[in-house]
Amino acid sequence: MAFGIVLGYMGLLYFGAIIAPGVGLTGHLLVLVPASFLEWAHAPGYGILAILLTRRLQYRAWPLAYALPVAAAAAFVFGLWTEVFQGSVQGREASVDDLVTDAIGICLAMILMLSETVRSRISAICSCCQRRYQSLYQNTASDQRDSTRSALQ
Repeated sequence: MAFGIVLGYMGLLYFGAIIAPGVGLTGHLLVLVPASFLEWAHAPGYGILAILLTRRLQYRAWPLAYALPVAAAAAFVFGLWTEVFQGSVQGREASVDDLVTDAIGICLAMILMLSETVRSRISAICSCCQRRYQSLYQNTASDQRDSTRSALQ
């Protein structure tokens, strides 16, 4: 099921790349969207693809150290592929700028995934230290009570 989500999302990205401006309903809607928005829509689009691919690889028991670069490369190659096909659509052109924007989105997604991992490791270390501190505090408090009791007797 999860692989179907990845393939469906890739199909959606491909469909967006081959829409001909002014042709059909989607083409007429494409003309209404500002060009600057369309240019920067590549970044989150391919960033989400990289995250979906990474999660899918992790689901298949790939360690994050391998899943991140493989997913980033796969997302980038898919972006290159869609740019090549976009160049064959009437009214559209392949652009290196779009490919750079794809790469920016992919890199930001990878940084987000790494920061999530680092944050969870720091949280695990902090909770371990907190448990250790609490056990030391409880042992010290019980030792003080015992010494107070023996002094009173």
